[in-house]
Amino acid sequence: MSHPTAQPAPPRPHASRLDRLRGLPGVALVLVVALSITITVLLADGAAERGDLAADDPAVTTWLVHSRTPLLSGAAQLVTTIGSEPAMAILTVLVLAWLVIAKRARASAVLFAASMGTAGALSIGLKHLMARQRPPAADVLGPLDSSFSFPSGHTLFSTVFFGLVAGLLLTRTTGRTSRVLVVSGWVVASALVGVTRLYLGYHWLTDVVASWALAVAVLACAAAAWAVFRQHPVQVATAPRHRGGLDDRPVARAGS
Repeated sequence: MSHPTAQPAPPRPHASRLDRLRGLPGVALVLVVALSITITVLLADGAAERGDLAADDPAVTTWLVHSRTPLLSGAAQLVTTIGSEPAMAILTVLVLAWLVIAKRARASAVLFAASMGTAGALSIGLKHLMARQRPPAADVLGPLDSSFSFPSGHTLFSTVFFGLVAGLLLTRTTGRTSRVLVVSGWVVASALVGVTRLYLGYHWLTDVVASWALAVAVLACAAAAWAVFRQHPVQVATAPRHRGGLDDRPVARAGS
């Protein structure tokens, strides 16, 4: 007996979510995270023993203190204020509100918040673990900070924040020149905040370099999470519903 024509079953994806990280992307991720953690550990060990790169910390601080000018000092204080923890917290809340309310990109919002939270946990945890003292108060240009020095919270938070914003922009950028500008903006902004922490005498060089390394590790893990948890395309009979999220758009490739 003949049966009515059945609706074809939707195609199953050819690869699981974790398959997105197999091959070269996964190897690159592991290498980046491993290298970043290795650099941080080596810098922490040197800071604890006052050897390796940490042996040059006082000389770098002294050179920067003697290189100060009124114009550079004003610019450094402005940049370091923008990269401060309170400023990063406010900017993070604004980005999260934009993602959830305007773009309805809840997955992106969760990833953004988790990445910034991870940066905060690393900063607080390592500061108390290392208990490293900051440069002498006589070298500080601005209000004194009584917290520990390693790593630099300003540098870690701002590098992760600007990196996440760059990642959001890259999902909407197609031209090579535009992509280079976005990545360059992230690098320059992160570098400026880190350098101002040295210039103003709040941190040692190894504090800042370790923060950059940690931030790269956090961003690499965030990129992997985005690749793993973004939605698979779903074929339906009705017109697809528009989703405004940066990471919630269907992928055009069948079975990807």
